[in-house]
Amino acid sequence: MNQLKYSTTLKASGKEYERIVFWNRFLRNPAELILSWTPAVISIIFMYLGYISYFTAIIYAGCWLYPIYIFAFQFKNSVAYHLRHREPSEDAPCTISFTNDCIIADIPDFETIHTYKWTEFTVIYKKLGYYMLFNHSKMIVMLRIKDMSEEQKKTIPEYIKNHIDMNKCKVLF
Repeated sequence: MNQLKYSTTLKASGKEYERIVFWNRFLRNPAELILSWTPAVISIIFMYLGYISYFTAIIYAGCWLYPIYIFAFQFKNSVAYHLRHREPSEDAPCTISFTNDCIIADIPDFETIHTYKWTEFTVIYKKLGYYMLFNHSKMIVMLRIKDMSEEQKKTIPEYIKNHIDMNKCKVLF
């Protein structure tokens, strides 16, 4: 088989996009998650041990509000901002083609073609209904599984594995 094709959109949108960004930002690399919640946990431990005064109560409240701010406001606002300001071509219908050399995303409404060489990828995840292909920490392309036919759902994972450099790319599916 030399080529596979299916129709989809280039990027996720709405709640689907929010879940993917949350996973990518907080779960795939949990450093920010740990750093934002550690002060809150430490402050609870100090309160339990009896280290509380008017001044420390204010500090503890700040430690509890910081992770809430990160998740409820900053994260949601950054996702909403990105969705409002990203290129319209990312939501447009496109055709994803798998070739022996690369993955091609053809977006006819915007007369745009993106080419992603197999050698670019360093890690591939199958998460949240997508194959997410990364070059180190940067997501290069997302392949929506829901838009694939049943036969393609069986064929494409093997096709990907056969075309990437398994010595350079970690496959997590």
